[in-house]
Amino acid sequence: MHWTVWIASKHALLVHLPIAAALMIPFPVLAAQRGGRGIRPWWTTCRFLAWVGFLGSLLALATGLALARSQGILATGALWATAPPGRAYLFRIHELGGAVALVLAGLCLKSLYRSRQEHQGIGIPALLLALAWCAVAFLSAYTGSILVGQRNAPALLQAPPGAGTQP
Repeated sequence: MHWTVWIASKHALLVHLPIAAALMIPFPVLAAQRGGRGIRPWWTTCRFLAWVGFLGSLLALATGLALARSQGILATGALWATAPPGRAYLFRIHELGGAVALVLAGLCLKSLYRSRQEHQGIGIPALLLALAWCAVAFLSAYTGSILVGQRNAPALLQAPPGAGTQP
């Protein structure tokens, strides 16, 4: 077994860390909204979770692309899968969810490092980005669990809206 195939086969293990960070980050960001003394430990917690989620998402995205290529789902050199109805469309949603989660993690991390006074809260943009990141990570995790056969896919995730209609 080639070493890249071995690393790609660990995708299912590596995705748990960024998903957990994305699902947990809204709680400390919400706690960091209030101002006053003692707010800095919440800043540190938010930043730690954001870094863990961002770096984990980077690793999960890389191993996911390698796994898709090794299984023949993605063509060599291609970044995005084709999206015909069925399993390929579901994979496309999973792939886009992972990429959007990485972008939202980076934006959330950037908003957590904006300059503020010692007594100020973390800010509403960080909260909104954390909630969006949480939702997208959940969608990507859900579609991933469907792809590995843990549950059946709903009709909405089987085909693009309007794919079955003929003009």
